[in-house]
Amino acid sequence: MIQLSDECLSNLDENLEAQTYNLSRLSYLQKIILGTDGTVTQLLESIVGEQIVVEKLLEADVNVLPHEEDMHCQQRVITLNGAKTGLPYLYADSLVYHGNMNVNFSRALTETRIPIGKAWEKFQIETYKTLLSWGFEYAGELSHHFAVEPSDLVLYRTYLVYSQGKKIFRITEKFPFSWYMQSEQFDSQFASAELSTLVSGI
Repeated sequence: MIQLSDECLSNLDENLEAQTYNLSRLSYLQKIILGTDGTVTQLLESIVGEQIVVEKLLEADVNVLPHEEDMHCQQRVITLNGAKTGLPYLYADSLVYHGNMNVNFSRALTETRIPIGKAWEKFQIETYKTLLSWGFEYAGELSHHFAVEPSDLVLYRTYLVYSQGKKIFRITEKFPFSWYMQSEQFDSQFASAELSTLVSGI
């Protein structure tokens, strides 16, 4: 597990003071999701009881630092959705360093809808994660992805992923603070419900 700490806490609005918005506000499930160093996809599948698939929102090449000029870097923005319900369980904005990774692994990310976690398991990619920051922020423009209000709180974490000593990802993951308070929120009885009903019932 990644150790969540006050040193890495960085709330993204001055109104969200660390004295109030900190580790003490998190449920056990939220701590597990923010602190996992395994595959988030498998963890979410265990919590919500359905298969997770990727919905790609953006893929675009990005500028790199001068010493990385020969490296193919790409921004990848996705949501991890329930295969049956369509419910978006997590939003992720990643910088992918394709030039530092296994070719087949890289192709799987660009050419398929396989989640990152399942891809590095499939190709047996050994990884190491380093947490940069975590905290609270207001949903703002993310609100429409989760059907919450812009003023609602979102939890986030940003971390680096290394493989064979090389940086292969910088990932920021986000989900509404009101979610993952307890596993019963995602009971299978809701599987046939409309998306809007599911979201409001979480």
